[in-house]
Amino acid sequence: MNRTEKEQTVESLHNGFAEATFVSLVAFKGLNVPEISSLRHELRAAGTEFKVVKNTLARRALKGTDLEQLEEHFRGSTAIALTSQDPAPSAKVLAKFAKENPKLEFKVGVLSGKPLTKENIESLSKLPPREVLLSMLLGTLKAPSGGLVNVLSGVLSKFVRTLAAIQQEKEKSVNT
Repeated sequence: MNRTEKEQTVESLHNGFAEATFVSLVAFKGLNVPEISSLRHELRAAGTEFKVVKNTLARRALKGTDLEQLEEHFRGSTAIALTSQDPAPSAKVLAKFAKENPKLEFKVGVLSGKPLTKENIESLSKLPPREVLLSMLLGTLKAPSGGLVNVLSGVLSKFVRTLAAIQQEKEKSVNT
């Protein structure tokens, strides 16, 4: 790799780090090329880039981003999974692959600037997709107002039934 290729790699990676909402560093020592290609393909389908770059280039790319805290974790065979989309599908793919291939080990992750441990990433993988979470939130926010409407309509309908009963009683007393 010549100097210009290295500079392009650092610039591309720097832009990826700057835009990413979720980044995970994994150790992949012992995985063969078909396994890594399979993981890369699954992650791409989830909207995630999976890159294997030299640690020195990755450390240079971190400079000036919110992810400088990851610098110490670029030791040994390290791959980077990063996305600027919903992090749950990426975490699901990584967790599933790590369960099937114990050679893939989580080092560390970052979600919106906050560090994640292996356990945090596994918990993130168990979350439903963003759209499902938003619909659950909407349902939760809608429930109190729906309950209030039901209570108020119940009071009103009880009042109307009471008036109807009074009217029936008066009609009975007038007819008798």
